[in-house]
Amino acid sequence: MERKILEFLRQNGRSKAQTISEAVKQNKSMVNRHLYRLQTLNHVFRTKGNPPLWDLTEKMNAIKPEQKSQMRNIQIESRVQDCRLASDSEFSKSIEMITQIAKGGYGCIYKVKHKLDGKFYALKQVKLTGKADSEVKALAELDHPNIVRYITSWLGPDIWMSNQDRNTSGPSSDVVTFERAGCEETDYSDDDNEDDDDDDDDDDDNNTSGMESLGATTDESSVQDCRLTSDSDSRTYLFIQMEFCEGGTLTDWIQAKNDLKKFITTVEINEIFYEIITGVEFIHANNLIHRDLKPDNILFRADGKVKIGDFGLVAAQTDQNGDPIKRSKRKGTPTYRSPEQENERKYDEKTDIFPLGLIWFEMQWKISTGSERAELWPDLRSQRFPAGFSDKYPTEEQIIKKMLSCTPEHRPHAKDIKEKLDMFFSLEEHLKFLSLR
Repeated sequence: MERKILEFLRQNGRSKAQTISEAVKQNKSMVNRHLYRLQTLNHVFRTKGNPPLWDLTEKMNAIKPEQKSQMRNIQIESRVQDCRLASDSEFSKSIEMITQIAKGGYGCIYKVKHKLDGKFYALKQVKLTGKADSEVKALAELDHPNIVRYITSWLGPDIWMSNQDRNTSGPSSDVVTFERAGCEETDYSDDDNEDDDDDDDDDDDNNTSGMESLGATTDESSVQDCRLTSDSDSRTYLFIQMEFCEGGTLTDWIQAKNDLKKFITTVEINEIFYEIITGVEFIHANNLIHRDLKPDNILFRADGKVKIGDFGLVAAQTDQNGDPIKRSKRKGTPTYRSPEQENERKYDEKTDIFPLGLIWFEMQWKISTGSERAELWPDLRSQRFPAGFSDKYPTEEQIIKKMLSCTPEHRPHAKDIKEKLDMFFSLEEHLKFLSLR
């Protein structure tokens, strides 16, 4: 349906919803629902008027510079007009909130149940700003066994969650507060400079109260402050429905290993890391950078399948011309982000390799206490390993050391690491392990 709508607009230009519905032979309410979803994904925009007209966002590139600002204001005003109570949408009506599983300055993640199919899902709620749909677009494109599966998304106010029955299913005792939030501000504001994926110059932001914080420019204040009803001035949020991973996070897995609650072999460690690197290889092959790889963002399905999640900081590797993109400093979780994320304005997919080196080490080496970790971590980030590690894990140590190179050019690509894993850890054992899962 959405492909038909986009093709019609591409051929016929700005059109009314009624005209589009007649062309694609679907009722107007169904077409409107798809148009609003396409607007959320930034594929189309709506002009003023009664009735309004719809057109492709990509056509804005052909608009004269003096008209571009005006068109952007139209898009923003359209978002304001589209602020509807999510409790009235077919999506929210079919979903029951079970419990909150994560929270932060960015919003929350909930475990929800779909009333029709009876399955559990993860529902992420983030503040709506100019680039808040970046995560949605990335997840929609990244269809891979080792990446959290995207279901759908919609716009709505926080009042939807407030209206859910929380008395019988209050917050879980194991609600997670993620570190990223601390990791400086995630900036999703609009910017006319297409060579800069993050226009937040406040590099010294010290917000430390959640997984991610979504910044906004003055241009988007109207969107954030839009009035939803005469009785409410709640902001509009983006809700992202994804598969729910019942197996917990890699953080849980590492803690269980360190506490000796579970016996884990070297083969199992390397097989899990193989799945992680396979997912990252796919992300990079799609011209994207994750920018916040850490154990909290690596999940397990109930059957043990590895799933990479949280694409809130995802960014393109290059611009549309294949040129480097100017970026904001200090994006990502401080303890895992690469040196260039701290200091450089330009970096590529190799920035994801550095945290992977830290993660792979952490999966293998027992770190008993927080003080031990605090003492070990600076040395590890500088390629200095604890005594005994190279004797016990000689091959892993060689690869991890390259992954932790201060210079990005000296780090291997994800596909090269995957090839080394196949070479050194026996593809036959790998396939046998997967067949048992």
